[in-house]
Amino acid sequence: MAEFDKAVKIYDVSCPAEFMGDTSFYLREAKKARGKVLEVGCGTGRVYLPLLAAGIDAYGIDISRGMLRALEKKAGARGLKSRVKLADMRNFSLRQKFALIIVPFRAFLHNLTIDDQLSSLKCLRSHLAPGGKLVLNFFYPSHDVMVNDYGHEVVRYRKGGIVRKDFSAFSDETEQIVSSCYWAMKNGRKFGSYSVKIAFIYKREFELLLRLAGFSRWQVFGGFKKQKLKSSKQEMVWVIEK
Repeated sequence: MAEFDKAVKIYDVSCPAEFMGDTSFYLREAKKARGKVLEVGCGTGRVYLPLLAAGIDAYGIDISRGMLRALEKKAGARGLKSRVKLADMRNFSLRQKFALIIVPFRAFLHNLTIDDQLSSLKCLRSHLAPGGKLVLNFFYPSHDVMVNDYGHEVVRYRKGGIVRKDFSAFSDETEQIVSSCYWAMKNGRKFGSYSVKIAFIYKREFELLLRLAGFSRWQVFGGFKKQKLKSSKQEMVWVIEK
């Protein structure tokens, strides 16, 4: 998609290799899997390339051709053979089953409607091998963040002379849709920007979606160290079994 293609220019310089420990977490999960691993929303390879480097039999899909080109370029430079495909998580078909499917970095939230969310979950489930696991993460909607940050320009990243800012606000409050614009600057000059929309999903809401999609067994944790989920300040990490 065009907006995600625009993100390529600033994505790698403004996104940390480790997001609260997610890369290490997904690598551990992949090493435990007995079979093929699929990353959905693999982007430019922040999580995917470490899986390949560790010898994981890993595949990837993403909706952005520009992101995949960047991933393949980096894989080639590292002597890694990538197996990625342009596809939409709502309706892809890879004609194979996976022991583990991961959807890191809150990518599932780009499904904006209930129909999209259910289509994605059903499609992901259909690609799991018997006994396979779906593992993903996204934030717990925080009222503090909504009150304090939304409608204001916020600095999210500052390192090596590069500053990344964002501006978020509800574009449809009743449907729980948030629009965000991200841009990066160096020496006071903007060198890239993009905008995206996401949909908030609460814990009990996602549990209902899982049931409707055909899942019956899952755990939800409050972080990548599998802490107990206690507050909206924690990241929701879901481990779902087929």
